[in-house]
Amino acid sequence: MKTMKVRAPEPKMETISQKQRLTVSELALLAIASAVAFSLRIYGIDWGLPSPTQVHSYHPDEITVIGPTLHMNIFAGEMNPHFFNYGSLFLYAVYFARLFAEGYGWLDLTPFFKAFSIGGWLGVSESIQAVSEFAKLHLLARWLSALCGVGTVLLVFVWARKLANGWAAFIATILLSAFPMHVQHSHFATVDVPLTLLTTLALYLAASADNKRKILLAAFVSGLATAIKYSVAPALWLALAVLWAWRVNLTTMLLRLTAITFAMSAGFLLGCPYSVLAFNEFWRDFHWETFVHSRIGHGYVFAETGNGHWFHLTVNLPAAVGFPAILLALAGILPISSPAVHEDPRVENFRRRTIIVTIVFALAYFVPLGFAQVRFARYLMPLLPILALWASFLWMKTRWRKLWQFGAIATAVYTLLCGVATTSLFAPPDPRDEAAKLLADYMRKVKPLTIALHDLPWFYTPPFCPMNGGMKTKSDFDAWKVTATFNIVLIKFDLNELVASDANLFVASDYEYGDPLRLKMGDVIRLYDWLYARSRQIFVFRKEPKLPWSDEPFRWYFRPLPHDMRYVNPIVKVFVLR
Repeated sequence: MKTMKVRAPEPKMETISQKQRLTVSELALLAIASAVAFSLRIYGIDWGLPSPTQVHSYHPDEITVIGPTLHMNIFAGEMNPHFFNYGSLFLYAVYFARLFAEGYGWLDLTPFFKAFSIGGWLGVSESIQAVSEFAKLHLLARWLSALCGVGTVLLVFVWARKLANGWAAFIATILLSAFPMHVQHSHFATVDVPLTLLTTLALYLAASADNKRKILLAAFVSGLATAIKYSVAPALWLALAVLWAWRVNLTTMLLRLTAITFAMSAGFLLGCPYSVLAFNEFWRDFHWETFVHSRIGHGYVFAETGNGHWFHLTVNLPAAVGFPAILLALAGILPISSPAVHEDPRVENFRRRTIIVTIVFALAYFVPLGFAQVRFARYLMPLLPILALWASFLWMKTRWRKLWQFGAIATAVYTLLCGVATTSLFAPPDPRDEAAKLLADYMRKVKPLTIALHDLPWFYTPPFCPMNGGMKTKSDFDAWKVTATFNIVLIKFDLNELVASDANLFVASDYEYGDPLRLKMGDVIRLYDWLYARSRQIFVFRKEPKLPWSDEPFRWYFRPLPHDMRYVNPIVKVFVLR
């Protein structure tokens, strides 16, 4: 008698692309994370906009993004930004958003162009309508940045959910939603948050790619990211190369590396076409930013700050995300405890590819970064979604699972508090505005009045002079001084010049005196010793991050905030000399 062998039906394998739709609970988690991300990024988004008292915003780099878009005109074929310290893609995004806003009547820059053509920045400051429309353009660009920030949060949710589950994705998105630096820079019309969106998208596409077409799409998006900021190009290229051109024969490797390079080049040229069409201009700025600025440093700002990698790890990164989030991300990516093995080998392959692409990119991006002499915290921005993603790996740990999950929840709550405290810095009053009120009182009471400054008014200067663009508004500042009702003297760090000026007030910001005093420069120490000894009164205007229910400062950082995380809260001192 023959026995029949019955084959058990093979279990249906769920591929990544076929993974079930979001459940109701996951939709709720996504809605909460989206609301948190959106709220933290639009609260105070109108901070420090141009006004009749300050023709430039309180962020020093926004004019470098806004300015090139003012002379673009697609209808006249003039799309050369004439500025290539960054790529052009985000500048084009701002320009086309401006066209859309003008087309619907939300924005009208005609008064601005008219005032500027007649009187330069001085003419703009004298026209309420002109400066108001200019402020709207800043706000429009800030909204683009904020939406890019929210988009990155949503992308991390999708990615982390495929790696683990909805709750892991929720933790990752709450972390990224509330990382202080990501929250803060999503308020700014600058390139770093849009760059991070495209970098994250490129890495996600690479991890998801299972054929040539998809990996080349990832390479194309990598090119678009490079068209926003050049510094990510080598790390993205290497991540794609390791993922697709590793462990194949030499001929195949060369063909694949060539394909990746061509696809990245296509994306870059689409987003930055004048890198070829105006090569001399492009090379001028690219060479300066890449090979000169990174070597000579940024004035006194990063002088004698030691090893660059250590500076980023101990000063910039803790301020950017907080120490608990760093530890959580490391616990997620390091082989601590046992990761759960998914029943679907394709999901396991996706996890493996995610680990490879994120680690390769993080190392290839961070290692060169530490050798540069310019060490802004914002340069770490593309790594923030990766840290949030690594933290979600904790949900795949099997040993001590409850402990890991409790730690993840506690860290997410703490990081959320950090994000909320960060937004408090965007709420009025700003230290510069408070100092300007004091100076206005002196202008009414004391005549003639002489105010001494270190240098030209810039973003950190109280807005008692509307020409606050530093060297960008120098000629306008000179014209404004002719009709000003008080006198301004620029003394650098010269004590003799201050004494000779017979100034009534001396006004300074920590952006001016902080690093020279840290470096113990003799003339600066003598100047401030004299100021503290001879001043009749000293007013200090400062602002600390706080939670809504407390008046006590909430500090998640153990050292002073990095240079580019203090744009919203510089310390301003007013020394009353006579």
